[in-house]
Amino acid sequence: MFGDLQRRSPTSDSQTSSSTIQPSSTPSSQTMPTSNPSSEALSDPKLFSHGLAGVNLGMNDIFVKALFVSFAALCFIVLVARLSQLGNAHLRRLFSLSATGQQQRFWSRNQSRFWPNLKKHLIYAPLGKKRHNREIQLSSAINVGTLPSRFHALLLTLCLLSNFAYCAALNYKGKSKAEVIAQLRGRSGSLAAVNMMPLFVLAGRNNPLIRLLRVSFDTYNLLHRWMGRMVVLEALVHTGAWMANNVAAHGWEGVGHAIRTSPFVQLGLTGTVAMTFMLLQSPSAVRHAFYETFLHLHQAAALAAVIGVYFHIHMHALPHLQYIQCAIALWFIDRAFRFGRIFYRCWSWREGFSTVNVEALPGEACRVTVEIRRPWRHQPGSHVFVYLPGISYHQSHPFSVAWFERRSNVSFDDLDDDDDNGKGREKKRSMTTMSELELEQPSKQQKAYLSLVIQRRTGMTAKLYDRAAAARGGRLTLRGAVEGPYGALESLKSYGTVVLFAGGIGITHQVPHVRELIAGYANGTVATRKVVLVWTVRTTEHLEWVRPWMDEILQMPGRREVLKILLFVTKPKSPREVISPSATVQMFPGRPQPEVILDKEIEERIGAMAVTVCGPGALADTVRHATRRRVDVASLDFIEEAFTW
Repeated sequence: MFGDLQRRSPTSDSQTSSSTIQPSSTPSSQTMPTSNPSSEALSDPKLFSHGLAGVNLGMNDIFVKALFVSFAALCFIVLVARLSQLGNAHLRRLFSLSATGQQQRFWSRNQSRFWPNLKKHLIYAPLGKKRHNREIQLSSAINVGTLPSRFHALLLTLCLLSNFAYCAALNYKGKSKAEVIAQLRGRSGSLAAVNMMPLFVLAGRNNPLIRLLRVSFDTYNLLHRWMGRMVVLEALVHTGAWMANNVAAHGWEGVGHAIRTSPFVQLGLTGTVAMTFMLLQSPSAVRHAFYETFLHLHQAAALAAVIGVYFHIHMHALPHLQYIQCAIALWFIDRAFRFGRIFYRCWSWREGFSTVNVEALPGEACRVTVEIRRPWRHQPGSHVFVYLPGISYHQSHPFSVAWFERRSNVSFDDLDDDDDNGKGREKKRSMTTMSELELEQPSKQQKAYLSLVIQRRTGMTAKLYDRAAAARGGRLTLRGAVEGPYGALESLKSYGTVVLFAGGIGITHQVPHVRELIAGYANGTVATRKVVLVWTVRTTEHLEWVRPWMDEILQMPGRREVLKILLFVTKPKSPREVISPSATVQMFPGRPQPEVILDKEIEERIGAMAVTVCGPGALADTVRHATRRRVDVASLDFIEEAFTW
């Protein structure tokens, strides 16, 4: 069924089942019989119930090429825009390294109206007025996901409409109903098979387009979900068209006979049924309610679909077999890179997988420290996938890297900052170099460690926290590994002013940026002269999540000249908890007002300004809305870190 494109003579016996189709000795025949059958014969559905009779191979190839050309054109446009953006940022950083705040005024203003309007009305714009990453809740237990941005919606609409147009662009003139349906069968099968290649590319963690175009995995994941739905619909149309002509030619009994006796039909139906199952389990409400179960079933169904489609096409050497082979090769390459990263970074023959120290924290969270055994260059904004076989077997889950350093050794005593006279903190600072946050090959005396903060939710995170909380002293040692690093696509070094919003556990994404910018300011390697960190927490207990790292940041040279921290506690247990310790570290009850904060910082800005946010969808949407309304009054960029699933 898929890509039912084998070249054969349409004058063969119309009663022959699709499992006995043989290649034609006249490959030049494409859609029309070489003889001149009567109009009654051409309207006979038996003639078009199998094989290539009625399938327009030439037009199918044209539309397949159109898909690839349009995809390449889109990538080229994004690449040019990204190179322009990166080039401008590089020049801005070079000219601003030794510049004063007054000398950065040129970069603080928009030089044209085109880019601000494009960002305001398309790139940063939500689909409607404000809602984008805030989940749509039908009840406390059911959410139906998020809305795409306006730019994402435009891309998805163009993709869906183009595929619909390609399926509908059939030769209707002088054709019988059965022949038009045969054209549709061939067209939809071809498109479904070809679209499986970008479908696999978009799903890969090591997708080369992520680095080339500097587009986040979250965006590709969104495109993957919608392209998957489109492929399923095309597969259903392909199967339905085959069934329509077969019912007209042989009745339902003939369809049942083909399903029972034809391996060719059985394999095609296996692919269609597996894809339909994935479509039914793909809605956000199902994914979020049973994510780990969904993931296992999704992978099993994808395997069944690929096997069915591959052998369905391979059985008669149909032309688009190469695209399925390419999709399978891309999957194996991605897996090879993933396993290679894990074993290279976290495995040694002597000790096995890395040591993982887990510490239960107030506010139902864990601080997880993982030993890294090979060279690792850490960049702010990166994330890793964590494997803890003792907790979740072979499953992996993404978490932001909150801290990265070299130490002579690591133990729970090193992780505890409450020792006498703060000697533990001084010891940790003395073992960490912060110039460019780059760790070379650790020596035998020094090892590299990365730290994460994992908040308790459901599934793996709940098991991890419960195990750690039940352990002696709330501390647990495991064996595990991390896969990465991924992400880190945006650099903040070229901006004179940086405002970072964090909500709850989102602080783990922002802390490395703060650390890098302060270190770069002291070393004269960044354009940044002003950093504002706005962190919203539910209770003051959550401050413990990053306390040892924030203590270290507050001791860094130049911190008082650059950094201002605004802490908002939404549910303080007592008013006495919300007390500002200094002018540069201020605490407030309630929630922040991004509009007020941005208005103040824009008025006092130095150079170009970046606004970043990582946190709950409601916070992200509020910050996005406030930033969009101000992109035309200053040189202002908005960066959102999100991971939807």
